[in-house]
Amino acid sequence: MFSGLGRFVVRRPWWIILAWVVAAGAVISLAPKLTSSSDEASFLPDHYESIRAAAVQEKDFPRQQNIGAIIVFQRSDGTKLTAADSADVRRISKDLESRKIPEVQAVAPGQVSPNRLVQTSVVAMPKITNPEDTAQQDAVKRLRTDLQPELKGTDLSAGITGSAAQALDESDASKRAGLLVGVGTIVIIVVLLLVIFRSPIIALLPVVLIGLISPMATGLIASANKAFGMKADSSIQELLTVVLFGVGTDYILFLLFRYREALRAGEDVKGGMVHAVERVGEAITSAAGAVIVAFAALTLSSLGMLQSMGPALAIAVFVTLLAGLTLVPAVVSLLGTKVFWPSKSWQREPHGTGFARLGASLARRPAGWALVSALVMGALTLGALGYRANFDLAGSSLPKDKESMVALDDLQKGFPAGTTDPTSVYLTSTADEPLAPSSAAAFRERLSGVTGVGEVAAAKLSPDRTTASYAVILADPPASDKA
Repeated sequence: MFSGLGRFVVRRPWWIILAWVVAAGAVISLAPKLTSSSDEASFLPDHYESIRAAAVQEKDFPRQQNIGAIIVFQRSDGTKLTAADSADVRRISKDLESRKIPEVQAVAPGQVSPNRLVQTSVVAMPKITNPEDTAQQDAVKRLRTDLQPELKGTDLSAGITGSAAQALDESDASKRAGLLVGVGTIVIIVVLLLVIFRSPIIALLPVVLIGLISPMATGLIASANKAFGMKADSSIQELLTVVLFGVGTDYILFLLFRYREALRAGEDVKGGMVHAVERVGEAITSAAGAVIVAFAALTLSSLGMLQSMGPALAIAVFVTLLAGLTLVPAVVSLLGTKVFWPSKSWQREPHGTGFARLGASLARRPAGWALVSALVMGALTLGALGYRANFDLAGSSLPKDKESMVALDDLQKGFPAGTTDPTSVYLTSTADEPLAPSSAAAFRERLSGVTGVGEVAAAKLSPDRTTASYAVILADPPASDKA
């Protein structure tokens, strides 16, 4: 089978390359944009209580305002705020609201903190219905730009935090992380291949070929997400980069090692490539199949983030496998021995003395080497003992110098950390009768007594008075384990 595939590819290399270029162009041009979300709620099944509570909010409080961002004011010298400072906060809030920034419904000045070190202005924004919409992040960007001139001539300093501000900073940090991951991966691959083969052509071959495959795989993943209603989390782009370059380079190396062996054995350029595909076809197909099945198993997860991640990575590996069996052999068969230029070492059988000695030692003392291996692996696994999964996809992963994180630290000088994102609690009458005012007040008192609760606002009743909504401010950051 693989021998026949190899003969088909080397006889029609230009047609194979053209087919890949056309297919990649079609997929890239027709596929939707691959978007990702850091909204944990968008990944959850409907039976979770938080999702059921959101349904109550949509039904009984459809126009409930959402705290999109919080402007945190303090004196530049760190002393207590004065009446004049509070007047400046009110003026600045009014000016920002008058600018009619899209998505900003209101900028309402809040109370001074009990210790008079901090005062806030709450930026009300609509509830996010589409996690892929960046309009609120754009609004925060505009607010930050407009805020600085307003502070001139005052004794105040200010920063913006809250969910929309954190999402903006997380997006910026993710772009930088993606660039670092991509550049770092490419540099490592190029350097390693230069050391192994001493050929700049081979060193750049994975970069060029996977550069063609990557947007094609991304397009296919985006199409699958749209067709099956799947979501991707904000780390998928970095994972795709690592998987595509890691797996793709692996398959290219398998092929080139067998191709070099065939040439040393006296095969011609075309015959050597057919032999290489025949030798490695089964190996890389079975290896890819195992990885694809492993990734596909993530669809069994109840978390939407993992359900989508599995098929996405499986698609990427499948596309890379197809390229490894067709596109790579076609390109290398056209280059022939020039692919190894300028090195001549491909013509000579390497001695491999270091690995030969290692192999001989393993054969003589298998038990000793097994023990050493077990000790090393055991030591490495100790790091897992302190591992704790964290699903605060914005705050915990952000650099501490980002404005939203600095402003959050400043906020906590005078207010509970949960001020940035109050938790909504809904009390609903099971008899479809209006709630008694005494019941709503009593429930508020019970909420106030829960450990970790900072403040509980007075209940807001739905139009039919069957549901009460409470804004609960937690003492800890809303996405933290303590909260």
